[in-house]
Amino acid sequence: MDNLKKSKFKFIHAADIHLGSIIHATCGEIREIDTIFKYGVYKAFNNICEFAIKTKVDFILLCGDVYDRESRTVRAAEIFHNECKRLNENNINVYIIRGNHDPIGKSEELFNLPDNVYIFDNEKTENFEMNKDDNFIARIVGQSYKGKWEGRKVFQNYIVEDNSSYNIALLHTQLEPQNNNYLPCSSKELIKNKNINYWALGHIHKCRIINEKSPVIVYPGIPQGRDIGEKGIGGCLLVEVMEDYSTNLSFVPTSSVIWEKIIVDINDYNNLENLNDLEEVLVEKSELVLNSQVEVPENLESTYPPSQLLKGYVVQWDIQGRGKINEVLREDKENIIDYLRQTLNERFVQKEKFLYTDSIEINTKKAFKDLEKFKENTSICNEINSIIESISQDEELKKEFIKSFGNVFEKKYDIEDINQEKIQLDEEIIEEIINEAREIVLEKLIEKGEQF
Repeated sequence: MDNLKKSKFKFIHAADIHLGSIIHATCGEIREIDTIFKYGVYKAFNNICEFAIKTKVDFILLCGDVYDRESRTVRAAEIFHNECKRLNENNINVYIIRGNHDPIGKSEELFNLPDNVYIFDNEKTENFEMNKDDNFIARIVGQSYKGKWEGRKVFQNYIVEDNSSYNIALLHTQLEPQNNNYLPCSSKELIKNKNINYWALGHIHKCRIINEKSPVIVYPGIPQGRDIGEKGIGGCLLVEVMEDYSTNLSFVPTSSVIWEKIIVDINDYNNLENLNDLEEVLVEKSELVLNSQVEVPENLESTYPPSQLLKGYVVQWDIQGRGKINEVLREDKENIIDYLRQTLNERFVQKEKFLYTDSIEINTKKAFKDLEKFKENTSICNEINSIIESISQDEELKKEFIKSFGNVFEKKYDIEDINQEKIQLDEEIIEEIINEAREIVLEKLIEKGEQF
């Protein structure tokens, strides 16, 4: 500690790479796009390492779930080994905690990792000191998962006596005090540790700044989204530490593919009468996506244009609302979906940046001339709205509501521990069902000639 010298340094904070997994889409039309889907996760990790080397960062933090599962595939292990070797050749250390997908258990690395890789133990908290030009610049503390679940409050053992150094803590957590599966804790508990300057978190797949001021608490998000639940640009964080230990965060885009869900409300279009009209709207919205700027996470600047590494988009369409075209769409729904999907893909998958239509949902409804008037002016409608609001806001009522669906449904409380034998319901789906029920009731009332 005698050689502590406060100087600028920078590092990469990444997490949830999930090597061994793929982008869950299949484009039979273009083999090159299928290759991008197959290797997109590996490419994202390559992009992280490439950026680290080009910008000459001092070290990299990988905060859990480097691999998608405890038993590593040969390809995943080989790519990880080769990238770490490349980092070693450029004097960049890699500090890793294991998460719930890749805990330190029976599985070992398939290849000998180079000397620049440090994996935190799962039985005890460890400290590593980071040096630059023979000067001590930072301390890194952490502990790996022991198994698929981690109920131990290991962060309570992150004891750092010295607050004169810049201290970094690695933690793979859902940041929920009552969740005993993924290291139960709260941001308030982390802030209480006054000697930690930066909490490098993992597990949540969305980039999120929990606390901007010291201690900085942040999730970098997933580097490459693999399905519609991981929408938007993925990446990692470049963290620059100044001599006064102030910390600057920048977003490093690493995605080759961005998932998007596009809602088309036919209420917004007055003249939608046939398939050609709808096709024109979908084409227009597709071009809008391709020509729009990619949005980076809120309150962060991007280190380079976020579309620089982007190869294309995977889109899921949701066509909804009320209108004349509903009659057309409902008449031959499946064939219409196939036609629209094929037409859009023929037009957009071969663009310089492709747009691949993964799925189309048609959720349109019959048009009622007096529906809005009915909604606004009837006491029965107000009563229905009151019931809907109660179900939405009261958790006990919501549980009873879900229970009425039958045993095949369950609320998806834990995305990492899904019962594959049941249909999973998240908050968004539950709200959709509640609102759909409301619309059906209103339809039936109008059809039966309720007066207003």
